[in-house]
Amino acid sequence: MTTRIDIAIGPVQGFVVQSRRTRDLWGSSYLLSFLSAHAMHGASTAGGRLVQPVVNDDPLYLRVSGKRTATPPPRIGTVPNHFVVETDENPKRVADAAVDSFRRAWKRACDAVWRRFVEHACSGGAGTERIWNRQVNEFWEVTWTAGPSGSGSALLARRKHWRRHRLPDEPGDKCTIMPDLQEISGYVRAESRDSRENQDRFWNRVRERLGGLDLREDERLCAVAFVKRLFPKVAPEALGWTMETSHWPSTVYIGAVPWMQRVESAVPQQAATYAARVRQDADDDDDVFPMRRPPFGLGTPAAGDFARLDANYLHRHWVKDERRCRLKAHAPDGARKELSNALAAIYACNDDAGRRLGPPDSFYALLLADGDRLGKLVGEMGGAYVGRALAEFTHEAPKTVQKYDGVTIYAGGDDVLAMLPMPGALSGAAALSQSYRSAFEDKPGATLSAAVVFAHVRYPLSSVLATAHRLLDEVAKDGNGRNSLAVGVLKPSGPYCQWATTWEQACHDGEAASSAVGLLDELVQQLRSDVAEPGLSSALIYRIREMLASLCGWDRWEPGAWGTLADDLDVRAFLCAEIVHSLGVRMAEGAEVRADEMIELVWKLLRRSRAPSENGQAGPAQVGIDALLLARFLATSGREEADR
Repeated sequence: MTTRIDIAIGPVQGFVVQSRRTRDLWGSSYLLSFLSAHAMHGASTAGGRLVQPVVNDDPLYLRVSGKRTATPPPRIGTVPNHFVVETDENPKRVADAAVDSFRRAWKRACDAVWRRFVEHACSGGAGTERIWNRQVNEFWEVTWTAGPSGSGSALLARRKHWRRHRLPDEPGDKCTIMPDLQEISGYVRAESRDSRENQDRFWNRVRERLGGLDLREDERLCAVAFVKRLFPKVAPEALGWTMETSHWPSTVYIGAVPWMQRVESAVPQQAATYAARVRQDADDDDDVFPMRRPPFGLGTPAAGDFARLDANYLHRHWVKDERRCRLKAHAPDGARKELSNALAAIYACNDDAGRRLGPPDSFYALLLADGDRLGKLVGEMGGAYVGRALAEFTHEAPKTVQKYDGVTIYAGGDDVLAMLPMPGALSGAAALSQSYRSAFEDKPGATLSAAVVFAHVRYPLSSVLATAHRLLDEVAKDGNGRNSLAVGVLKPSGPYCQWATTWEQACHDGEAASSAVGLLDELVQQLRSDVAEPGLSSALIYRIREMLASLCGWDRWEPGAWGTLADDLDVRAFLCAEIVHSLGVRMAEGAEVRADEMIELVWKLLRRSRAPSENGQAGPAQVGIDALLLARFLATSGREEADR
């Protein structure tokens, strides 16, 4: 009798989402994928046949299983934490082999990090080794279920409701990245001055073997966070191959990429001169020039080390901040001011298109995508077909992200996690959706939902990730019916807007379907202040919001709000009057002609577009203002008009 075994590794959210830096985010995703590949290999060697995902050509699985070692090691995780095997053997023996292989791989990574970075400082801690062993031994839960072949994943879904895994109590001071776990020194900072000094002494000794970028002065980590941060440094022992981590850009760097490309093209000599001056005055080369191999086509020889700079040094207000941009103690008086003035001179230059360079963007985009109703697809199309389609999508996803100057953090199965600069983020999400459908040969039901969060570069990364997961699960999938895009903006002051739509705007009154991202981009171009013909004023957007708040009965508008309008209300007439007035004030001629085009565009974006329910019903017509607010945000690159 053939048995299906579903194996899942967790907690994924606790391990991946609790990340402070992009390197943590990549490291946790990569390490989890590496461990999952080992679990797969363990099941395979015990007589299991891998059914899902299809890993015949997966570079990470092939390297873990020893089938492909001549090629360079993969740079991103591609193996999901849930997989399916079939066997004619004893299913418990196969599952136990998977769990054992997983735990041996985890222990290997932990031991490598311990020996290199912690063991020498252990004697200065208060029970450090005991804390370390407790955390690394108790963190993971591997669950599995066995059932008849073809039974689907319902058993695993039910098994996950049976909660047996409970982490032990964690006393003492908590980790600055994973706050549910104790930091490993074992001291309680608030107990006494001696405890505080002992704790500082312990972590200073740990830092002796680390660089400034590896562990900052305000970071005190638990064992799990320490392993996911430092395992790349001991990759030959932890993984079995070498990993290069210097190419992982920060959120500040990601946001600045389009600007850096314009600078290197337009004023490369000024860029090179500025980087040379930073090198002369700055405190530490390893911190100030972390990008050994600049990505995204950056790093032209004429621009010198400009693209290798820590992106903090590209923002004038941070160059003035001694904590964010350190200079040498013996740097000349006025060095910081001269660096600021040099940046201001670059800002004042024009790019190749004749536009003022200005400062780099202070926002970036985090993209999270996930296939819809995968279990249903397997039931309808068969596991083999779905597995091949997902393998093709996984292979193409990083290439798609790269086209929009993005960096893929994880791409495995139907999941993608990536970071992109603002300009191409939504188009990149739409391209991923199309790539997913193409992998399934455009079969009905094979759709992808995605969340894109535009976040300020100083917004906590863990909060951005949590927002992306909420937008994907609760807004795009549950709230909008799947096959949808949910977009949020996180300004330093908090959430600014939240828009959800199907990829193709729903048809109304015989209209042809239109790309939702295309419609939004068209409005963004209309709102930009640097186009030849001025578009709609931003004040108009707020007047429309006030009008909708009154008509929809919003006591207090919040991002993501939708309202239902009475059938006898002619909102288009209001839009026509306001748009004609707005264009008439800003344009001497052609206002009415332009207004006709604008009315249609704005009206389409005001209306909610959601997927039909299971019974084919689309629900009542609703309107919301978030698409217009999002367009305004993108048109100004997140800057208020007064700051431009």
